Amino acid sequence: MNTSATPNTILVTTDASHLGNEALAHGASLARALHAKLTVLYIHPDPLPTVAEAYIYLPRDVAEQEEQMERVRADLARRVPGARLRIELAAGRLVPRLILEVAREEGADLIVMSTHGRSGLGRALLGSVAEAVAHHAPVPVLLVRAGHPVKDWGAVTG
Repeated sequence: MNTSATPNTILVTTDASHLGNEALAHGASLARALHAKLTVLYIHPDPLPTVAEAYIYLPRDVAEQEEQMERVRADLARRVPGARLRIELAAGRLVPRLILEVAREEGADLIVMSTHGRSGLGRALLGSVAEAVAHHAPVPVLLVRAGHPVKDWGAVTG
């Protein structure tokens, strides 16, 4: 981790959805302005079928998983050229914990991620990866909500 006020490494997370990809543009704009390294993290979700009112991890067909992850990798490489890409399988691990582990491994000084901005019952029922990461992260977390235009920060000098 960097001890100066300006981030050297920015970690952007995405779930490859439209909303998840909105964080990419914000993170890339900040990285350009700050001359920071950009790492993009995609966590391939576990299939979670309901069995007896509980969730269990059932591995998918390995070839199918690899194809899906390769499609995501190619799409991310096109969206954020030059960024370091990390593709991880959730494989039964909690997504917020995995994001925080990758942030530490990458030496991230800032985490950028999207959020649905749910509150109340929606958040209670669905949980919030963004909220968990923001609560436990040892670095600042920038949460991007849907529809916010990407700001061109220009070059930040300091």
